[in-house]
Amino acid sequence: MVDDDDDIAMLLVSSLERAGIVAGRAGNGREAVERVVADRPRVVLMDWMMPGTDGIQASREIRAADIPQPHIIMLTARVHTSDREEALRAGVDEVVAKPFRPREIVAHVTELLEHAG
Repeated sequence: MVDDDDDIAMLLVSSLERAGIVAGRAGNGREAVERVVADRPRVVLMDWMMPGTDGIQASREIRAADIPQPHIIMLTARVHTSDREEALRAGVDEVVAKPFRPREIVAHVTELLEHAG
C-alpha cells in the first residue's frame, strides 16, 4: 500500500491484514519503488498524487525494474479518461476511483492473489 495519507494507508493495510493478506506500507513513490524491488509483492495499491515521486513515476520505475512484476492498482481521485490513459501508459493495470470501499479493494486483491496462485 503506497499512500502519503496515513489514514487511508492504515485503513487499507489493516483491512488487508484482517483478511489474512500480508501487507506493507510505503509513504511515497520513492519508498514504494525501493520496497517493491526488495519485497517483491504480487499486488501494489498505489496512490497517484504524492509529494516527490508520484504514483505514475513510481509505476514506471517498477515496470523498468528487473523483478517479477506486480499487479499495480492505482487508487486516485483523478478519474478523467486522459488520466486513466496516462496511468495505463505508465504500466498501471487498473485505476480505481477515490473514494472507494475498503471491503471491495480487499475482495479484489484476494481474487488477484488466488488467481495468481
